[in-house]
Amino acid sequence: MSDQSNDPATQDGSLAARGKPRVYQNTVKRLAFSILKGDFPAGHVLPPETDLCDNLGISRSALRESVRALKDKGMLIARPRHGTIVQPRSAWHLLDADLLNWSMEVDPDAEFVFSLFEARQVIEPAAARLSAMRATSGDIEAMEAAFADMSAAKAAGDFQRFNEADIAFHLALLRATSNVVFIQLSNMIGTALAIAFRMSIARAHEPGESLSQHGDLIEMIRARDPIGAENVMTRLLAVAGIDLGLSNRDPSKS
Repeated sequence: MSDQSNDPATQDGSLAARGKPRVYQNTVKRLAFSILKGDFPAGHVLPPETDLCDNLGISRSALRESVRALKDKGMLIARPRHGTIVQPRSAWHLLDADLLNWSMEVDPDAEFVFSLFEARQVIEPAAARLSAMRATSGDIEAMEAAFADMSAAKAAGDFQRFNEADIAFHLALLRATSNVVFIQLSNMIGTALAIAFRMSIARAHEPGESLSQHGDLIEMIRARDPIGAENVMTRLLAVAGIDLGLSNRDPSKS
């Protein structure tokens, strides 16, 4: 077998193979953003392949792979003799990790933000209850470390760091449930908290007003008090809802 390590053709192929994922990821994201921002609204038929390839500066194969990825996420659907059509938001896989991350980079619509908050109101009190019953010493140590980081960040006025530590706290809580479904919801909870942080800053609300309740929650979990832990989490979320102006919102009237 000949040594191809210095073969320019082999090196070019290797570079192309390494570059392709980045082109693909960028294309998927750009198409998704066009949909998320409403440039391609629900029911819109995507432009012809040649036009999209020219506009995006990509090959037809890269475009087709990207379109396929968005079909898998429920954002697009192909209809014979009609073309590739943008699906309504209700058809999207909204808990898909990519979609959640992309939603953070654009202004998420009010209904989506409220839906995330409602989901937290159902999931996290139950997670707190289960954590009080099942948390290991390692789980409690992880929550304590995140709480200490939140406290230090608030004292320093470093609210970006506070938000990151807050997310780490809530993800540690989910892991402490030992419930594989709750743990799989980490992306959704993390995104909800990150959006809440952005809204707090935009509304000039100081993150960290509920810091003491995070400490109370750890104490309830350490004391193996599931009802107490559930009640603390419910109060914590009530404060968060008031701060974000979501507590009394009725999505049916939006």
